[in-house]
Amino acid sequence: ILILLTLFITTTFAQQPQKYINVNGTSEVVRNADQINFSIQIKNISETVEKSKSLTDGNTSSLLALLNKHGINADDIEVSPIKLGKNFEFPDGSRQRVHNGYFTHVDVSFLLKDISKYYALSNDIAKSDAYEIISSNYNISDYEAQHKSAYQEALKAAKEKALYMCNTLGVKLGSVLEVEENDQWQSEISPMNTSTYEVSRTGSPSGKVT
Repeated sequence: ILILLTLFITTTFAQQPQKYINVNGTSEVVRNADQINFSIQIKNISETVEKSKSLTDGNTSSLLALLNKHGINADDIEVSPIKLGKNFEFPDGSRQRVHNGYFTHVDVSFLLKDISKYYALSNDIAKSDAYEIISSNYNISDYEAQHKSAYQEALKAAKEKALYMCNTLGVKLGSVLEVEENDQWQSEISPMNTSTYEVSRTGSPSGKVT
């Protein structure tokens, strides 16, 4: 959670109009992850839309049954609306595309709240070749609280910087004129994260969320 705040702090100079200084405050909070977000794409191509959809429906149902087996709550699972269409390919490097069937595509995302189940779950998912892309990233259950903490620490950092600047210059620190948030540094919904894999595959993966 990386925040950049800009504070405009007033200073009072004797016999002079009110003036201000501009300072930036930043704060980075790093916490151990306790959840994992998964995203799985299911896609099938067949000679008819009906057959392609039937395969995708079956794969989706099998995945949901697997998630239920591993105790994933239905409220933590999201299944996208199905996408259907003609599928094309460019054979042998040709620039001319060729219609080779019909595709159906569904995205399934879910939250694993108990990361001790990670290896058992991921091993079961890997047994099926029905999933085109599987991706995951670390998360923390109290993300909003940590996000708020980062803002507070950024404000404190800005104030501390303004104080020692004024003390050095021999001027008095006045009231805050404006607080500006730099959107460039706002945290994303899916936070940046890092992982460290255990030597033993019997434990839980470890990672941190920034």
